Amino acid sequence: MAIVNISEILVKQKLTELLEKSDCCKCHTCYLDMLAIALNNCPPHYVNTLQGELFVKIDSTQRQMNVDLDVIITKAIETVKNNPNHKK
Repeated sequence: MAIVNISEILVKQKLTELLEKSDCCKCHTCYLDMLAIALNNCPPHYVNTLQGELFVKIDSTQRQMNVDLDVIITKAIETVKNNPNHKK
């Protein structure tokens, strides 16, 4: 198994989930901007084994981590929504 940033996996999953409920642009450029902003505000969690990946995913079910991710990703969505990086 290669070294993986589990935060990236969790943020992608949560971003996709929150975008379904949002009325913002969901084009590829905006999606990548939101992802980059969110990841820059999340601590990385690197693992190099399947066991480490499972441990972090289990830990991610904790309420506070979910709330923190929701806040970070919601802010990223709002930032891009208010300042899209493409022509309208």
